[in-house]
This record gives sequence, C-alpha cells and structure tokens, in this order.
Amino acid sequence: MRLVPVFSQLHLPVYALTHVTIIDVNHKIPLEGQTVLIRENMIERIFPDGKISMPDSVALFNMNGKFLVPGLIDTHVHFATDPSETDNRASTLKTLQKMLFTGITSVRDMAGDARTLSGISRDARVGDIISPDIYYSALMAGPAFFDDPRTVISTRGGVAGQMSYMRAVTDSTNLVLAIAEAKGTGASGIKLYADFSAPLVMKIVEESKKQHMMVWAHAWLSPAKPSDLVKAGVGSISHAKMLVNEVMDTVPASWKKPDLPDEFWTDSVPDNHFLFALMREHHTILDATLATYKKWGREEPRNQYLYEISKTMTARAYKDGVKICTGTDDDQEGFVQNEMELLVNDAGFSPIDALIAATQNGADAIGIGTKTGSIEIKKTADLLVLDRNPLNNIKNIKTVYLVIKGGRIYKN
Repeated sequence: MRLVPVFSQLHLPVYALTHVTIIDVNHKIPLEGQTVLIRENMIERIFPDGKISMPDSVALFNMNGKFLVPGLIDTHVHFATDPSETDNRASTLKTLQKMLFTGITSVRDMAGDARTLSGISRDARVGDIISPDIYYSALMAGPAFFDDPRTVISTRGGVAGQMSYMRAVTDSTNLVLAIAEAKGTGASGIKLYADFSAPLVMKIVEESKKQHMMVWAHAWLSPAKPSDLVKAGVGSISHAKMLVNEVMDTVPASWKKPDLPDEFWTDSVPDNHFLFALMREHHTILDATLATYKKWGREEPRNQYLYEISKTMTARAYKDGVKICTGTDDDQEGFVQNEMELLVNDAGFSPIDALIAATQNGADAIGIGTKTGSIEIKKTADLLVLDRNPLNNIKNIKTVYLVIKGGRIYKN
C-alpha cells in the first residue's frame, strides 16, 4: 500500500479513501471509519477500515477526521441565455470551475441556447473543461412568451419560438415531432414555461414519456394550475411562490406591504395540504428556488413578499413530506450551498434533509438518481470531502477539502 499526496487535479485508475465518515441519504447517522474504493469513475466497494487488505497498486488517501458526502447538485441554473455577451464562454467556464471546486458536481440548466449548452455539456462530461456535469432542457411555451427578449437573445441566428430547443406550442402542434426535435438537441428534459392548458400539459407529458424525455415545469403555467401539472406527471415543478396560484391568480395588494410579521404569512398563505398530498402521491419534486426570491427581496423591498410566500410554502411542503431539491435560479451569483442554508435557517429543514435535497433529491429531479446522488456501490464517484461535519452546522458544507467528479480528484 502506498500513501499519496493530493494534487490539484488527479486521475488514478484505482484508489481508496480511508478513515472517512460517510453521510448521505442512506447514512443519516454518520458512518465512521469507512474505506471507499474507487475504480475509474465508479464506487466499487465500501467497507470498514482494515476489513480488506489493499494491494500496493491501490493508492490510499487518509481522510481521518474528514466527512464524505455526495457531490452537490444545483437543479436550476441558467448558463446560456446570452452566449454572445454576459454568458460568453470565458465567463461561463470560470463560473463552472468555481462551482466544481465548491463541491457541485452536477447542474440542471433550465433553458438557454442549447447550441451552446450542448457543447459545454459535452466538454464537461469528457473532462475537457473543469466543470460540473451539465444537464439541460428544451423550452416549450405558448406563443405569447416568445416576445420575451431573453428568448430572442437565446435564439440568435434563428427565430424565437421556432427553434427545436425553444418552441412555441399550441393545441395544433405536432407534439411527436416537436418532442423528437427537442430530444435531438441533447436535452435531458423539456421545460414548460407558461401559457398552457391542463389538457395540453397532459398531452406533452404523455408523448414525452413515450420518447423517454423528462418534463419539468414552472409550478403555474397560467391557466394550468400546480395540481394539473402534478396529475399530468410532470417530474418537478419550480418556484415555491407559484404554489399559491393553486387557489388564486393574483396576490392580494395587502401582501405587498413592507415589514409584515411572520404571523401574517402563517395566517394568509394557503395551507395547500391537498396539493402536497398529491405531490407525494405522484412523487413530484419541488424545485423551491428560495435563493432567487431572497435576492429579489434584498434588492427591492417591494418584492419581499415573494420570498415570504416562497419560504412559507417550502416549509409547509417539507412538513407535509414533499420531496424538495435545491435550485438557485439566481444567475450563479450564489451557489447551491446558499440555498441549503436558506432551507435550514428559513424553511425549517434539518441539516441532513438539506443535504439530501442537494444530493439524492436533485439527482432524482434530473433523472440521474440511479447513477449519482448517494454514496453507493456501482454509483458514479461524485463526492465531496469536508473538513467539518455539515450536520453540526449547515455552513460546514463550505469547508471543502477536496472534490471528486467521475472519479477524478480536484483540490483547490
């Protein structure tokens, strides 16, 4: 056996982390004194230290006093809204590298220029760039949405609403063709944005399942309500503040007054127990995106009501047993670790449940839950080694010692 120092980037055919404490969805009580054997990009064995002798060909990394958790997942980013300007390649690669070194090993991009996303997704997957793995969506919405300037920017060289990755859809659309073309962009799922009826959502989901495409959506598609999306089989719904649209189309003006007490929100926000029960039944995941509404409220106090609704709804969904993942949707100004802190500090999550939200739940939302999201034999070695226990304080999720993505070791 040989002990090896950690390099900034290192790819070994086989190695083991020894004397590590494992924390994940299957080990909510930390499991101490473990050895994790990694071969190529996979977790091959997990066993108590010293139980199995290692040949000298296996490099050993002593992780005594360290904590091993799955790599983190941000389920709501936007990297290619404007690839020619703000989302240019140099800026994007810089942000992606920074994300990986903080422990984020997978992200879900929720609509942008798929021509760009396809390229950086490929580069991330094969290791040409230092980046989390990128899974991206093809967007569908009603025709009116494509007056939005973001869609025009994301389809430069084409026509917004007429691109395979950014499509205007109506009752007369050939869904078999539209979904096949969306799949052909390399997208992992279809994102439904706005202006859909419940019957049309149902048709899109049914055809997408036939073509083995996931469907994700804004929680309210106006007129389709959150419950309509859940019943249709949408895999995850984004933005907790939209859950109020189950029972109202507009927020009362009285909710927009500044400095309303917590009791106001407890009494005013609908309980939505029926909706949450429906989400549990259909295994629908809530992509709450607290971070973006927190930012909006901080930048403009008149928008604070959006965050109050979001955190109240998220806390209630959590108490009712809804599966919740961690998406930020703040244009990468903050990373998923901030979303985890908000879940704990403002929505009542335990640290272990915030960790599960950012790992296994995120993987399930993207559709990669059998490949990553937990520390298990035959899963991809997407891992994060921490100096301090995140269950003692969720801020410890930022005490990164090293990151492993697809078996490759990264240390800042």
